[in-house]
Amino acid sequence: QSLITLIEELCRLATNSVTLGDFARPLQISKFVNDLHGGFQILNLKNDSLRRRSDGIKYQVKKIEEVVYDLSLRGLVPKA
Repeated sequence: QSLITLIEELCRLATNSVTLGDFARPLQISKFVNDLHGGFQILNLKNDSLRRRSDGIKYQVKKIEEVVYDLSLRGLVPKA
């Protein structure tokens, strides 16, 4: 459950870092959260509270992807 809470906090950090002018951090967060989400999809969780919370990860992933998408539309994605 702590990993799920971490993902929720990272989603907030991605949004707040853009507000503070850090445009590279949401890209790092997006990659990390996508990797964690992939790991949770592999697990065979039964219908309990952990399953419901892990199902909520996809909404956090979507929020972070929207932040990255907005950055790319505005041309603010840092070059590698």
